[in-house]
Amino acid sequence: MKLKAETPLAEVRFKLAKAWQIKGKIETAIAGYKEVLHLQPNYLPAVLKLGGLLVEKGDLEAALAIYDRSLEWNPNQAELHKHFIDTLVKIEGIDAPFERYQLSRIDERNLSVALGDILCCVVVRNETLRLPYFLSYYREKGVDKFLIVDNESTDDTQSYLLSQPDVYLWHSNLSFNRANFGSAWFEVILRKYGVNHWCLTVDADEILYYPDCETKSIRQLCAELDGQNKKAFTAILLDMYSNLPIRETHYNQGQNFLEVCPYFDKQFYHTKLEQGGDYKNQILYSGGVRQRVFGRDGDYYLSKVPLLKYSLDRVLVGGQHFTNCAPDDIALETGCLLHFKYFSSFLGYVAGEVSRKEHYGKGMQYQEYAKAITENNALNLYDPDYSVKLQNSQQLIELGIMQRSYLT
Repeated sequence: MKLKAETPLAEVRFKLAKAWQIKGKIETAIAGYKEVLHLQPNYLPAVLKLGGLLVEKGDLEAALAIYDRSLEWNPNQAELHKHFIDTLVKIEGIDAPFERYQLSRIDERNLSVALGDILCCVVVRNETLRLPYFLSYYREKGVDKFLIVDNESTDDTQSYLLSQPDVYLWHSNLSFNRANFGSAWFEVILRKYGVNHWCLTVDADEILYYPDCETKSIRQLCAELDGQNKKAFTAILLDMYSNLPIRETHYNQGQNFLEVCPYFDKQFYHTKLEQGGDYKNQILYSGGVRQRVFGRDGDYYLSKVPLLKYSLDRVLVGGQHFTNCAPDDIALETGCLLHFKYFSSFLGYVAGEVSRKEHYGKGMQYQEYAKAITENNALNLYDPDYSVKLQNSQQLIELGIMQRSYLT
């Protein structure tokens, strides 16, 4: 999202610089954008305009410096990361962003991506509990390679992943927040390995459901999307939970997530905004069970873009909530990301994330979780007035949570 100018003078100067640019007075426009940034260094629209003009002039080092400085102010701006990485690659080559984003490869496998390989990108931190089922589910659905970033795990996550033959593993000690909640890491990795490939970008607690997923693989889904000339597949983030208090919702490693948390809210959202998101090209849903239980203050976005065909012009937004794909490139068929956050381990996880402050809004959602848990240590998300048990993908279609496409 663009940041508004804090001073009327900066906004006036920005509009004037844009006018000079439209008239073809490029040097005057460049000087104007520089003046805006002198008045307000964190004014993102001026950064993007100025950087773009400097790149067009061939002054790549100056553009890179502008982007780099702005990232200190705006670490959660996807387009800024995109332009920074674009420019860095032009100057230093495809491997330079790995060093800049502190991505160190720690497995010794040969990573050769074959034509048609389906990739899955994940950022993990202390996910030993969920990873065995997560990997088995996506392998069964046709994922060929897992490109995973470990962000300072302190459990056995790294050693477990190093033992998996289809996992390619990087470590980064860069702040999750400064990597735009992981999307900047995805950008660096996919730029080298994922161009023109279908890529899942999901968390270790997210399982992709889609129409007929019981019998259709993700590979088949991607083939259908190719046949329709689509580039992105959207989904609703659907929180799953048990009918027990969270503290009693015990999960065993390797177990099907749904065996423990099979319930969801049939009223899956509270707010719906047509032509929402950063690019005004998809429906923005928010709310759901988290708003029902934890209140409105958490800003719970439910719209996700977990599956896309990566290209060099694709912008990867933090949290994978939005895409810059043209509306006609977004599939009519939609899915669900079943979200398995609420195992008993959630209680300890919340306490850690409140102190780390790495998530959106310095962890404001986790602050809301912690408040509710403190007030009720037997907190239970299940409510017979709202909760239903997941049966199959057709049920989700009938409830309006997913949408089937009848295109052939």
